[in-house]
Amino acid sequence: MKILYTLLLTLPLQISAQTTWPVAVGGSTSGPVLPFYDPQFLTIEVGDIVQWTNTSGTHNVSGTLTLYPNNPEGFTSGSPASGGWTFSHTFTIPGFYEYRCTQTGHGATQFGSITVMDGTGLAEQEQVFGEVVLFPVPVTDALIVEISKGSLERIEVFGPDGRMLATWDGNGHHRMNLPVAELPAGQYYVRLFDTEGNTLVRPFRKE
Repeated sequence: MKILYTLLLTLPLQISAQTTWPVAVGGSTSGPVLPFYDPQFLTIEVGDIVQWTNTSGTHNVSGTLTLYPNNPEGFTSGSPASGGWTFSHTFTIPGFYEYRCTQTGHGATQFGSITVMDGTGLAEQEQVFGEVVLFPVPVTDALIVEISKGSLERIEVFGPDGRMLATWDGNGHHRMNLPVAELPAGQYYVRLFDTEGNTLVRPFRKE
């Protein structure tokens, strides 16, 4: 209960207020900067808006169900276009979303993901993973992550701005030892993926 309470207080999300998250779009396969979304990974709240703004090159945003059938819903800005276009989407369904640019050759580097959290849905996620243990918190060298149900497919660590900082393959284990000694002191989040495609986010502090 304490970890759940901390999550609700510290995630950079707002249940009662709508937040707009800006994402820059740009780059080119001919360089010097390859196609990108910045930030590439976001964690937001139900009802929040993500707004993509093209800064250079010819790009789009495509998270259609044709490309990503596991997305809770599809979204797209349409065909790739140049110029200073913007595209906004309001995420009203919690879950894990993937998207990319469909311009030829861009998908290798220009892809992203959005985890949409719903405070009222945390209990359901916890039932899937069972008891989730993060130890020690605060951590200095290695963070132990353990779930009592299911098996881990992947674990990601990201900062409060939604940028992913590290990732590990779960290899079907239910317990992982994550080396986090090189992270600066501060607040971070660990995102768990099980082998069935479910996700769960938990906070931790690094000293």
